Amino acid sequence: MGDYSFLPTDFVNRMEQDLGPDFHAFLSSYDENKISALRFNPIKADEQAIHNCEIFLKDKVNWSENGYYYDDEAYRPGIHPYHMAGIYYIQDASAQLPVEMLSPNPGDVCLDLCASPGGKTTQIAGYLNGEGVLISNEPVKNRAKILSENVERLGIRNCIVTSEFPDKLAEKYHEYFDKIMVDAPCSGEGMFRKNHDACTEWSLESVEMCAIRQAEILDSAYDMLIPGGRICYSTCTFSRLEDEIAVEKFIARHPDMHLIEERRIWPHKQKGEGHYAALLEKSDTDDRAVECKNMRQTYNLKKISDKMLKDYLDFLKTAISNPNDFKSNLLLIGDLLYQLPKDAPDFSGLHVLRGGLFLGTLKKNRFEPSHALALALKSADVNTFYDIKSDSEDIKKYLSGQSLQAETKDGWTLITVDGYSIGWGKAVNNQIKNHYPKGLRRYDT
Repeated sequence: MGDYSFLPTDFVNRMEQDLGPDFHAFLSSYDENKISALRFNPIKADEQAIHNCEIFLKDKVNWSENGYYYDDEAYRPGIHPYHMAGIYYIQDASAQLPVEMLSPNPGDVCLDLCASPGGKTTQIAGYLNGEGVLISNEPVKNRAKILSENVERLGIRNCIVTSEFPDKLAEKYHEYFDKIMVDAPCSGEGMFRKNHDACTEWSLESVEMCAIRQAEILDSAYDMLIPGGRICYSTCTFSRLEDEIAVEKFIARHPDMHLIEERRIWPHKQKGEGHYAALLEKSDTDDRAVECKNMRQTYNLKKISDKMLKDYLDFLKTAISNPNDFKSNLLLIGDLLYQLPKDAPDFSGLHVLRGGLFLGTLKKNRFEPSHALALALKSADVNTFYDIKSDSEDIKKYLSGQSLQAETKDGWTLITVDGYSIGWGKAVNNQIKNHYPKGLRRYDT
């Protein structure tokens, strides 16, 4: 048996009482190393991408369609070019379960209520596959920024990132969403093996405080759920007060909600950290779902004059092979141009970090395409691209901000790595000037 002194005494005592004969097997799981996993992004990854990553992949995560364990001792997937290209998202295997249970359908209107850093948001987006709308919300502003960056990195077009408290969203979106993910802030007991520092923040009082906050968040989610819609509630804790009891009390407060499925991942039984998830459905009486869908308020877009868009339209003509795909649902905020998802919800009055796909910036006499647009494109979408091998010196140069030598026509050039988009360059006289964002550049690749 190992040294478990880092675990809070009250936590150990409660787990011994809850688990009974299973307790010693549970405690022994803290002697094992943390388990690392990632999830391929179906918006960008294909079978070839997965094949290219086989060198560091291990077993498949059996409850996740796109999840794999990886070897974190010999390899660092987080600094591989594929990570920067949004081919995969590094995510604990257990954390991949709730969205699999929620199982959104293309065309659904979805909400991820407590979304940072973006694991479940990007997983939902993969299910939607560009159809429907996803509002991804994170109340804490600096965490919302990280969330927005991950939405960008994975090339997601139909996600609106907001930063509001759940009750404010509930005031605006009454009975609006088909599917809602509530990955609630919790006491984090399931992360103790992975992060010993989390133990120092834990107490029985913090568990009780989390349960109160979780109830408030769930009630807001209920208000926003369409009749016939589904909520997946999840935590990374073992506390019944935050999990099974929280769900029981929620159903007692809202008798039209019923439990579809409840699952828990135990680190001594499954290959993952501690996680809990419950799938719930709201009853639909008198076909109210149809009525609610018909009452959805969508964003009232104002027409932008062709004169204001001239430089953008010129860019589309010269750089994009299918320009009509990027001419609809345009929203101009200052000099920033976005493409909203079709039937985007009205988000006026909310703090919005990303209004759909950020296309770029209208500058004086020119349009500068965004990094987000590059990551959302494929080589077939552009007139000019330059492909770099993932194991080449050129990819190291590109990711560190250096220019590239290449025989290509002048103008905006999509840079791809093994065929997958990773950023922009601008070719002038057979030299591609680097437009990889300075804040993302790596000098240790």
